[in-house]
Amino acid sequence: MEPPVLSHGERHLGIQNFPDAVSPFAIPDVTTLSTESLPSDHRLLPSIGNGHVAVVVKGDTVFLNGLYNGHNITSHRAKLPAVFIKDIDIKSTDHLKTNYTLDLAAGMFIEEFKSKTFSIEFKIFAHRAVKQLLVTTVTVKNMGATTLNLGLTTSKIADTEDVEITSSTTDSIGVIRGRTKESEYEVTGLQNVTMVHTPIPEEIVVLPFKQTTHLFLLSVDLNPTIAKDSFHKGIEMFFSQTLESNHVNTWADLWRNGRIDITGNKTLATLAYSSLYYILSSLPLEESHDFVGLSPGDLAHGSGFEDYMGHVFWDQETWMYPPILLLHSKIGKAIVKTRTRTMEAAKETARMRGYKGAMYPWETALSGFDVTEIPIYFLNEQHITGDISFGIRQYLYMTRDVQFLLQESGKELVTEIAEFWASRVLLNPSTNMYEIHGVMPPDEWNKLVNNSAFTNAVAKWSLLLPEFVGKLTNTDPDPRYKEIADRMYIPYDKQVDYHPEFDDYAINTSVKQADVVLLGYPLMVDMSETTRKNDLHIYEAVTPSGPAMTWSMFSIGSLEIGDITEASTQFLRQLLNVAKPFNVWTELSDGTGAVNFITGMGGFLQSLLFGYGGFRLHPDRIDFHGRLPPSTTSFNITGVDYLGGAIDFSFITQTTTVSLIRRARYPLQLRTKYQNFMLSLGNPITFTNTEASIVPDL
Repeated sequence: MEPPVLSHGERHLGIQNFPDAVSPFAIPDVTTLSTESLPSDHRLLPSIGNGHVAVVVKGDTVFLNGLYNGHNITSHRAKLPAVFIKDIDIKSTDHLKTNYTLDLAAGMFIEEFKSKTFSIEFKIFAHRAVKQLLVTTVTVKNMGATTLNLGLTTSKIADTEDVEITSSTTDSIGVIRGRTKESEYEVTGLQNVTMVHTPIPEEIVVLPFKQTTHLFLLSVDLNPTIAKDSFHKGIEMFFSQTLESNHVNTWADLWRNGRIDITGNKTLATLAYSSLYYILSSLPLEESHDFVGLSPGDLAHGSGFEDYMGHVFWDQETWMYPPILLLHSKIGKAIVKTRTRTMEAAKETARMRGYKGAMYPWETALSGFDVTEIPIYFLNEQHITGDISFGIRQYLYMTRDVQFLLQESGKELVTEIAEFWASRVLLNPSTNMYEIHGVMPPDEWNKLVNNSAFTNAVAKWSLLLPEFVGKLTNTDPDPRYKEIADRMYIPYDKQVDYHPEFDDYAINTSVKQADVVLLGYPLMVDMSETTRKNDLHIYEAVTPSGPAMTWSMFSIGSLEIGDITEASTQFLRQLLNVAKPFNVWTELSDGTGAVNFITGMGGFLQSLLFGYGGFRLHPDRIDFHGRLPPSTTSFNITGVDYLGGAIDFSFITQTTTVSLIRRARYPLQLRTKYQNFMLSLGNPITFTNTEASIVPDL
């Protein structure tokens, strides 16, 4: 064999060895998903993304975060032509062995073709560090005496239903300039996008006894200069043999700094990695001014209604956000900042609806104004504004980020949301309690009710948050907010000892999904253990087929009350929504609804972290109580981000070990039922499994 060659267009470079990226922490049998044949349902192919740009493997469309087409309720993620290699046609009579692998640790999809005389490795990845780049490499080793011809299939460079384009090719570089066809609202205008790509030939010819790696780049950005600069940067990194290794090492840093490791149960171990991988693939590495937010169908999987059109819902704060915040608080801030970005639109929405403060629409996209297709959801499902405030509360518990509050509009947003609820409540003169009428609860089968237990509870938390913010910033909130919160009515039936979902709710009435059970977690509404048990039992009996995250919430609740057997049953029930071989979740267990449903993945990760890990966030501490998930031998959580520090947790059958990996801004104390310890670097603390807390010396 002759020495290997790196090739891009007309440029070639002979090298001593192929540039193999160093494998990160990974245990290959649980961080790779492999198959010899692809699923016939192409919806179940995996996504490749980095929070900026994404594509479904073999897909015809590239999606860019923040690029939308369509006016008002028709606004959806704009489709761009997928100018990369989709398939390789191997013109050979040799018998081929094929393998397709989603490498979760390395963040890439790999196709392998092998015969006695040649091997082909086809990789695609969305570069984790240079976010504009979708990278494809084709590595060929021709060990035979016959020339090898590889046909290449790609999407046509043409207008899509969303974007009008012009294209040109000069100096072996293709440039596509696109413009959306319809603006979301007048304030957004039409959007321009630039795609710079390697022209793709009809075939690759590899001579006998040659080995070569061919690079094909696609760089996408709203800014044409950034798109072009990133393209050229990618080429130079390729010829310096750092393009792939830089990508893999950036993913490795993410995994080292925050992940969940499970032993004894390969299915759960792989699901923990793949769920976190898919969510992280739709997120930037840190806060970004152009990041719009998380949609239930991830960044890559389409723009049709079944995929929620790329809109941002309550799913972002309630389902995907908590596990990211716990393990990657810097990325968690990126999610929080999507709401400060659209605060002015939320204030205008409140004004148009006759309220004060900031009111967030049920669905938003680029502008921050309403893009909800079905009006009744926008009109009535108002708990989303409280969900956003609750997400900010959790962020502040974990970070005490005063800069966010005082310099990045955080305090203003907290206040404006509280002001909305203060203008939204009604005082019942007969009870002297505040009520909220005319809403849709999380249970969307009940479209117009008074006093939704969940809505009133999350509104109460929103009204109390300014008081906590005032303590962090040494400012005095409007006392009206706490006065209203202290008299917020939350339905409770003393005779049955449970929370009716809303006024006039009748026991045994079916509900769509988790609703009242969310009072216990994540809202942590104060109630007796018997009330919590009754809520769980009453509503489980009337929830026939909710989405996956419903069962994660029931599992967490069952663990709270010590019903380990029931918790295990509910925990495993959510896994019916997972499709092999690439662990692509669907919204419903029959495979319908949103595809690559990262909302369900977020619920699953919460059932691990906040269920079996027992984590609870408080203003002055983190509580936890480690238990092993079903059929496992150990359960380890690496890199819980708390007040600038990082903490590792290891749970086995009888013991828990806690290790401080990075110092926090304050001294941290571990408190168990029996003893207190100071956490210090390099000194792990092991104790018998029990309830415990990490307490900062504030």
